[in-house]
Amino acid sequence: MSIRRIPSEHTVAFLLGVVFFAVATASVSFARFDGGVAYVWGAAGLLLARLVTLPVNRWHLPLLWCGLGCVLEIAVFGLGWRAVPALTPVLLLEPVLAAMLLRRVLGPGLHIATVRGMLWFIGLAGIVGPLVSGVFAGAIVVFYANAPYWTNLLHWVVAHGLGAVLVTPIAYVAFNPEWIGRISHWKRSDLFANTALLLVVAATSVFVFYQKTAPILFLPLLPMVLATVRGGRMAAIASVIIVGATGAVLTAQGRGPINLMPGSTGEKTLLLQGFIACTVLLVLPVASLLTQRRIIAERWRESEARYRTIADSLGDAIIDVAADGTIRYASSAIAGMTGLPSDEVVGSSAQDFIFADDAPTVAEAYRQALETPGRAVIVQYRGAPVDDGERRWFEASIRAVTAQGEALGIVGSIRDISDRKSLELSLTREARLDPLTGLANRRAFLEQLEQRCAATPSASPNARAGSLAILDLDHFKRINDRYGHPAGDAVLQAVATEAMRFCRSHDLVARIGGEEFCVIFGGATMADAETAADRLRQAIRALRIPIGDGQTITVTASIGLAEIVPGGAAPVILKRADTALYEAKRLGRDQLRIAA
Repeated sequence: MSIRRIPSEHTVAFLLGVVFFAVATASVSFARFDGGVAYVWGAAGLLLARLVTLPVNRWHLPLLWCGLGCVLEIAVFGLGWRAVPALTPVLLLEPVLAAMLLRRVLGPGLHIATVRGMLWFIGLAGIVGPLVSGVFAGAIVVFYANAPYWTNLLHWVVAHGLGAVLVTPIAYVAFNPEWIGRISHWKRSDLFANTALLLVVAATSVFVFYQKTAPILFLPLLPMVLATVRGGRMAAIASVIIVGATGAVLTAQGRGPINLMPGSTGEKTLLLQGFIACTVLLVLPVASLLTQRRIIAERWRESEARYRTIADSLGDAIIDVAADGTIRYASSAIAGMTGLPSDEVVGSSAQDFIFADDAPTVAEAYRQALETPGRAVIVQYRGAPVDDGERRWFEASIRAVTAQGEALGIVGSIRDISDRKSLELSLTREARLDPLTGLANRRAFLEQLEQRCAATPSASPNARAGSLAILDLDHFKRINDRYGHPAGDAVLQAVATEAMRFCRSHDLVARIGGEEFCVIFGGATMADAETAADRLRQAIRALRIPIGDGQTITVTASIGLAEIVPGGAAPVILKRADTALYEAKRLGRDQLRIAA
């Protein structure tokens, strides 16, 4: 197994110093045309690329070796030994200032993967740093080379700014080899396609810069953009290097569109750098945007995968519904609720899976959710029948999805509450029924009486709320004392059955306590109610109730009857019927009396 050795910081700093010296020497030797500053300067970009990768407390080694490179370059190829003490700090000031400002604004590293980072990099490294150092450099050149201040200041700012913009991103890649490692993740088809596009960039560049009859500098931009879109940041940087190197070599030989322009050699050099800088400013922001979109897309895919995994692992169904009611996503749990797999549910209308009678309720909840973003709305409804034909109950908690203040739809969770609803109905039924006789209990009776009393009096003289009969078994305590409570229960059950047999479907029979029963004859006149109540009294007297061992017992009942008056008070009507009942008992029992 081979072990990859990572160069130490001392080695990297030394090599950086050597390259810094070589680039600076080449700039001064080949791009200094009038005794002033060089028209090309990429050395500062090398140092800046290294500084932004290191914490401030580890800057001393790169500054030391690059400082030595500055000293040698100035002394041997530049303004001479006398200018070394003044010019060396100025040359180092530019990358140090840019690195400090970039670190303060964006943090460690070269953040050119975003538009914001790219703009800050161009502003600080390409303008602020060269401008600040150029103020001092112009004065130094005036003093040691007797050259004009403003001309050299302009040349310094342009050359150093373009150099930083061109060199720093490329050098940063060299100091961060993991960027290059991303090429290994390309598929073979990607590698072939990207290589082919870069060859097109190279061929176009050679054609443009070799001919010198037409100003077609714009021609390489198309394949550069295509390579950037296809290959990302690495392809963009490779395109810039290809175009820059091709343009520099062929322009130096007197060929290409640059040489069609009037001006000195230095001005043409600046023009070439400006063109290359424009290509950098074109393709690198595009690459940054594409990288940013790729990162967002990858995070979105990861988030969606986690969301789907979580949603599919829940017992509740998760849905995403558009504003028009179309289901855009449904988790796998929806299959148990609709009888259809989730992929068949998607694209359907949510209303298709709701019982028609409950559709308005759900639609109102949906409207409330859209109108109150951020608030969960809970709604219960019955669904469409599934394979077993059962119509089940569901509960949905829905919430609006918004973007820039606009409601785009809703997301919600749905759970099957059929068992809970069945239990609720059972408990409700038990809470309203007498457990011994199965009749309505006192609570249900009072609710019904209140509803009939609260009814608005009708204009029709024939329309009536009905009548109320209170029935009490005579001497029931004697039955319990003589035959026992099981016999008493049998009597109560027999009376309840007989009362239900004699009453109509819209009448109500209730046991309101002990041996006391109530009957509401819905819509009946007093004459009809009197006839029905008396027939019931006679039927009870005719009962022969078996209590075991061949024994039977009989029972009689006393009844008080009162009319239910719409708009009247239920306690008053109940009291009137009760008074009539006690009048029947006072007169000898087994009688019917009507309230005055």
